[in-house]
Amino acid sequence: MDQGKNDKDLQKVIDAGIRKGGSGPKDGQRGKPKGPRTDYLQIEPETPGYKLVQVIFERAVGEGLASTDLADHLGIAPSTLSHLKTGRRLASSLGRDVIEKFAEFLNYPVLAVLILAEQVHLSDFYSPRNDLDRAIDRALQFMADDPEWGGMMPKDLEGASTHMKLWSVWMYERATKTRLITGGVDYLDLLKSMDEFRGEYPSQE
Repeated sequence: MDQGKNDKDLQKVIDAGIRKGGSGPKDGQRGKPKGPRTDYLQIEPETPGYKLVQVIFERAVGEGLASTDLADHLGIAPSTLSHLKTGRRLASSLGRDVIEKFAEFLNYPVLAVLILAEQVHLSDFYSPRNDLDRAIDRALQFMADDPEWGGMMPKDLEGASTHMKLWSVWMYERATKTRLITGGVDYLDLLKSMDEFRGEYPSQE
């Protein structure tokens, strides 16, 4: 699967996670509108790492894999998947070995899976000195004014979280090779430079 297809799949994951406005509780009822909770999950979207759990089980259902078959396929304990579904274990606390198995199953970069698990946040790629929220709003306006790309922006992006907005800006930057938010770090370039550095100066661990 090529990287372009992976990027499109990841964008679908992000789009699906943007909370849709609902009708809300009726008169006399208490509570709040539900988010995009998947029927076979017993956790709510507010659960840390929810997006990774959602995409893992949606992929499994799409491929006709029961939880036990998925566990066998991944080489992990069935209890791990069960606990992720019920919230007894959080994707945000998964070890690197499980993260890598999920990445292989999804054919996503490991870093993308870490982001979905909320172990890494997109804001971590930007200097904390930046006024990131204001920069994101400017970037989104630039994207909306783009005659080629503006029409493809998710309709509910304005009400999305900062994380979702930043992801969309980041995807646009990579697709158009345009830098909209200064102070950012391209992790692929950073990893490449680190590999080159270690090739010249091997670690002595």
